[in-house]
Amino acid sequence: MKTLLHNLHHEVSCSVCLCTFTDPKQLPCLHSFCLHCLNGIQRTSGVHGKISCPECRRQFQIPGSGNPSELPTNFRINNLLEVLAIKECSTANVKCGNCDKRSAQTLYCFQCCSFWCEECILGHNMIRINKEHRTLALKDFQDQDIEAVLKRPPFCQKKRHEKEELKFFCKDCKVAICNTCAVTLHEGHGKMLLEEAAEGCKTQINSMTQSLIEKVQEKRKYLEQLSQKSEEIKLQAAYLKSQVQTNVDQVLAIIEARKQDVFDAVDNQAKKSLKSLSQKKDEVENQVKLIESTQINSMTQSLKEKAQEKRKELEEFNQKSTDIKLQVADFPQFSFTKSEERINVLNSKGIGNVKTVLSEPKAQQSGAKGKESSKVIAGIKGANVRDSPLETQVQTKRFRSVPSFGRQGKSVGMLNAPWGVAVNDQDEIAVTEFLNHRVSVFSSEGSHLRSFGRVGENDGKFQFPKGIAFDSLGNIVVADNNNHRVQVFDRNGNFLGKFGEQGSLDHQLSNPVGLSINGNGDINVADKDNKLIKIFSSSGEYLRKFGTSSLVLPYHCIQHGQYFIVSDYGDNSIKMFNLEGKFISKFGKQGNKDGEFRGPCYLSVNKEGLLMVCDETNHRVQVFELGGKFVTKFGSEGSQRGEFKNPLSTANLSDGRIVVCEFDNNRIQVFERK
Repeated sequence: MKTLLHNLHHEVSCSVCLCTFTDPKQLPCLHSFCLHCLNGIQRTSGVHGKISCPECRRQFQIPGSGNPSELPTNFRINNLLEVLAIKECSTANVKCGNCDKRSAQTLYCFQCCSFWCEECILGHNMIRINKEHRTLALKDFQDQDIEAVLKRPPFCQKKRHEKEELKFFCKDCKVAICNTCAVTLHEGHGKMLLEEAAEGCKTQINSMTQSLIEKVQEKRKYLEQLSQKSEEIKLQAAYLKSQVQTNVDQVLAIIEARKQDVFDAVDNQAKKSLKSLSQKKDEVENQVKLIESTQINSMTQSLKEKAQEKRKELEEFNQKSTDIKLQVADFPQFSFTKSEERINVLNSKGIGNVKTVLSEPKAQQSGAKGKESSKVIAGIKGANVRDSPLETQVQTKRFRSVPSFGRQGKSVGMLNAPWGVAVNDQDEIAVTEFLNHRVSVFSSEGSHLRSFGRVGENDGKFQFPKGIAFDSLGNIVVADNNNHRVQVFDRNGNFLGKFGEQGSLDHQLSNPVGLSINGNGDINVADKDNKLIKIFSSSGEYLRKFGTSSLVLPYHCIQHGQYFIVSDYGDNSIKMFNLEGKFISKFGKQGNKDGEFRGPCYLSVNKEGLLMVCDETNHRVQVFELGGKFVTKFGSEGSQRGEFKNPLSTANLSDGRIVVCEFDNNRIQVFERK
């Protein structure tokens, strides 16, 4: 009772007009609203006989003439309204049920279930039939009296039946009826006491509730089994990686040993050649010495003899010199011939592969009968694994993390699964919060400025927002993912407009993920599940699309110069298109080497004209020239400064610093160039 009275104002407030209920009517979905609110909704829709619930959006047929007044009255709310009047009688006058006069000195009759002013209660008590009625001044009410008001029986809403209590339940029409209804409007229908029908409903609801509880327990048990299997797979993957590493180490050891054998052969051949050259060198030096000594001795001989001997020695020396030259020219050369066959085998066969052996799951492990689970084992033959075709000049220390901001939570200034990030001309940082269903704006130093949005389908509400961008006017454009639309707000978060709805037609969207603004104000939307890039005008008018048969799961598209650059998450690549939407080229493939990806997400071009790509499950940001040449990378898996857990998007501050949004670390990191 205390809890009910504490929340009384909330219980009796209409969610449409936000005021206390007047003539509360209940829809088939059990949501209740003021009659005048429902009349206004029906007038706005222009559809007679049908009405949509403002809460759950379901549409219903109104019984009878199609007027909302034909809907059943919510007696519980009416009872609560009377309790509210009783509780606030000291501060607000209560209207008499007989003369409509308002007075603070009002009494309540438990049998008539109505309020009486001091004048009218005298007439009430003078009537003999009312002698046994219990009346009580509102100021004297206790908790047990309020409980008696709440438990008062409901009365029929049919004309001229208002004073008759609902006592029966019509089995054919499925409605509560009074005695008069039973013998007139429902004659010949099956009937039962209302209390018995209520007990039957309670039994049925309890049975359904118990069944649902059992199903939930079964599902939870299954989830536990899936979690356990997940851990087993992680352990198995780690074990297989260790096996692969051991295999690679063995291959490298063999290659290193063979390399040393070739080095030894080269050294031996070089020693032999150098020894032979040394011998030839000694021989020539001896000949030179002989010539010099012969020249000195010839000085004592006659000039004729000396000339003849000199001529003879020169001829002999010339002959010997010719022999030496021939010997040097004929010296054997040696070279290295690589084994093309071994290189081709290693290149085509790889170092091993991973095979998947399918096995039938045990009955108690899965509720999905006939499905298959998989077990991974290591093999020795594998898929073609090649080096990245991109030239790599790794410079891992070119970016340095400066203080970050953000921590997980739902309160203002906290982040819960941040997804997209954008920066405006004032260096304000706007972030979409995937699980808080809102947009938060921070200063470049991390101070919270404002937030807007909450979960829902109405204008200004979100269901798992993702991509975000600022247009040239400073308006904030948001990809409202699960509502399959794009919404536009001013810089303060006031709703301006929207476009898109779920579907595959040109103007429709299916789970839009990323978006960006072109130089002319057009909006590029990555329509993920339709596998397209769609371009809309700044007013939301569909213009054109591209990517048919070229994209697998497009995540983001930006225009730079004469090209569109698209991150294809499903193909682990970056794809280039011309301004007409014609596919030009792509770079990247699945992997964790430089230039390879495991889930490329959002893109940006920094102040130096380099392309920044968030490589999500490799937990890093890779940097490329616009033609696809790898430049550098930064970040690794972790939660320390400079580390990432699932980075999704980047943006650029005016001073050249890079803003990185981390999904699993629930924070924004800022990096500067070293």
